[in-house]
Amino acid sequence: MAEFKQTHACLIVNGLPYPQPSLRPVISFSALHPTGDIDYALLLLLRTPIKPTIFLFNTVIRGLARSVRSDAVSNSVALLRRMGDLDLSPNNFTYTFLFQCCAKFVGFDLGSQFHGGVIKRCFHADLCVCNSMIQFYSVCGKLDDAKEVFDECTQRDVVTWNSLISGYLRSGDTLEALGVFEKMPERNEVSWNSLIGGLVRAGYLDEARRLFDGMTKRNVVSWAVMISGYCQNGYAREALALFREMQSLDLKPNFAVLVSVLSACAQLGAFDHGSWVHSYIKKNGIKMDSILSAALIDMYAKCGNISLAMQVFDSSEEKNISTYTAAISGLAYNGYNEESIRIFEKMKSARITPDHISYLAVLCSCSHMGSVEKGFHYFNSMVEVHGIKPELDHYTCMVDLLGRAGLLEEAERFINTIPITPDNVIWGALLSACRTHSNAEMGQRVGNYLIESDPGHDGRYVLLSNIYAVSSKGDCVEEIQRTMRRRRIKRVPGCSSIEVDGIVHEFVAGDRSHDKTGEIYSVWEEMVTEIKKLGYAPETKGVVFDVEEEEKETVVGCHSEKLAVAFGFISKEPGSVLRIVKNIRICSDCHSAIKLVSKVFKRKIVEVYTDYVKARNLLLKKKSRNALY
Repeated sequence: MAEFKQTHACLIVNGLPYPQPSLRPVISFSALHPTGDIDYALLLLLRTPIKPTIFLFNTVIRGLARSVRSDAVSNSVALLRRMGDLDLSPNNFTYTFLFQCCAKFVGFDLGSQFHGGVIKRCFHADLCVCNSMIQFYSVCGKLDDAKEVFDECTQRDVVTWNSLISGYLRSGDTLEALGVFEKMPERNEVSWNSLIGGLVRAGYLDEARRLFDGMTKRNVVSWAVMISGYCQNGYAREALALFREMQSLDLKPNFAVLVSVLSACAQLGAFDHGSWVHSYIKKNGIKMDSILSAALIDMYAKCGNISLAMQVFDSSEEKNISTYTAAISGLAYNGYNEESIRIFEKMKSARITPDHISYLAVLCSCSHMGSVEKGFHYFNSMVEVHGIKPELDHYTCMVDLLGRAGLLEEAERFINTIPITPDNVIWGALLSACRTHSNAEMGQRVGNYLIESDPGHDGRYVLLSNIYAVSSKGDCVEEIQRTMRRRRIKRVPGCSSIEVDGIVHEFVAGDRSHDKTGEIYSVWEEMVTEIKKLGYAPETKGVVFDVEEEEKETVVGCHSEKLAVAFGFISKEPGSVLRIVKNIRICSDCHSAIKLVSKVFKRKIVEVYTDYVKARNLLLKKKSRNALY
């Protein structure tokens, strides 16, 4: 734009500032070019001594509709008045851009008045005007008005239909959107992608995939919508499988696909896949902006390679709140809590204002390192210094902080003093702390409250059952199990996976389905023999079955993460890092055993927790395949 103004100055110096041939491109560039200056366009239009054409007014109104200015609508109205002063009548394009402006800034009252102008000037039969009105009413949430305009359209094109579909999807009325889609005389990629995206946002993954598979022609946006949909709804495996299918068709992934795939790799701990994506980015010279950098940092951190995560962070040219927050979270996730806090302070020194997510990350660091004083310092700073209103996640983090430090009574008092109603996640954090610190009295009280207020959550029953089991209250354990059976609560099975040569192998407790089952169990028994020399004793208090102690040891010895570790030992190169992904929190026995295995065999073992299995089960429960029909 600076160079453009210099060129315009040359025109003025040479006595050619205002003729129409020079004014038109000057205003067009200033108003519409991505590097333009809408204020410069307004100045030229309103200060020119010659009478501007309707085209110039339309161009600037169009530029205002594209801008992010809060006064775009009022400036558009001012230009409309100026047109009247010059005896220029608005045409169909004027109203199209006015409706676009009102839609972007949700100016419903003004848009309704423009609708009156459209009828008065007989532009209601113009296709572009109709489409812009449908879009305007849809964005404002006035679907009845949008449908009325649609029904009155004398001619319709695919944009008309797509605008109405987008309106229904935006309002969450997926069934109506499907109905309009089925009636369309012709569809383009936008039609399919819009509906698939709407189904994905509503959580109807099966229906979205059915439509995706039925597309006769897909573009890269189609793949991006479906892959990101799988990823955002916890279907990381399906996201990677679809990405591999996309690769087999020699389709180049776009920015959105790469970010989604990296997110899926982070969920699964699929380090090899994530590294391949990083190599692809480098090889193809894809610009590493803040979003892509943050996705890479998050992936490497959750796959347990914090050194690579920080290499990406340090090499990022464009560091903003996203990259800093990813680094802070990644360091905390991997136990580098002091370094996490240092990066947080560095972010503030760089004059980047922390947001609620940044504060959540640093509060987690304080929680992991057991620093109650620092945790409350940052919690108070969030409120008093940056004016960020704490959300339930922040309060949960503070309860977790107090709970980890063993301050259970303080944690309960904190819950009772927060200004918003605590949810079951907050009480669940306290219940987990009761389990960790063997506080049976408080655990029983909180646990009974949770299983009544949140009866469908299997984890509440399991935690309370474990508290009873450790306290040798076998009758209470049996009562919990009877309650679960009566309420038909199915416990999500513990599941652990490990990636070997690009293939993810999955195990459940007592799994004997793998083709190397015999070798897996044999290797684990050898490991147990070695770690017992360092004092390992299986922790069997949490086993609720009424069996002998030897059988209890067998039960805990068959946990999924132990099988995954054993498989990693026989399948991966000696000395290589083992990354185990779990869908539920690791039990204390597995934590102790695997920590000793790492020490004895000098092998780095990274455990990644992801609740993608729970997400899937919840999704299937809420969104059955036939829910739309």
